[in-house]
Amino acid sequence: MGIMDRAYIEDEILTDIAVQLLVLEGVPVLAFVYYLLHKKQMYQLEKGIEEKDDRLIRSERRIINGLFLTLAGSSMILAPSLAVLVGIEAHLSFELLLASLVVLCAGMAMIIGGELIKYKAGFSKNRDSLVELK
Repeated sequence: MGIMDRAYIEDEILTDIAVQLLVLEGVPVLAFVYYLLHKKQMYQLEKGIEEKDDRLIRSERRIINGLFLTLAGSSMILAPSLAVLVGIEAHLSFELLLASLVVLCAGMAMIIGGELIKYKAGFSKNRDSLVELK
């Protein structure tokens, strides 16, 4: 009974280490995404471009958020493999795999949704221009 409890505790510790590595990887990725957003806003301010709240901008935000979620999901899957490279024994548990797949799929859904919004916004603009020609 003592051996089984010890193996379970070691698995929990290793899973905690994998989650800690995820946080250590996720924070820099999030910082990079916000850095890119800041650079974009500063560039627009320098050029005098006003940011309007329309469908194209919403789609860009969704694509950026989807990219972050996709990267976070993939880093959750890769975190135990990267831990092994550092010398920490870790393995991908079923719970971590399931959570990372949910995050990964949510990110991909946001990217697809952003592209659909961008497509529909472009389609509606073309339609309005055809009405103006009449």
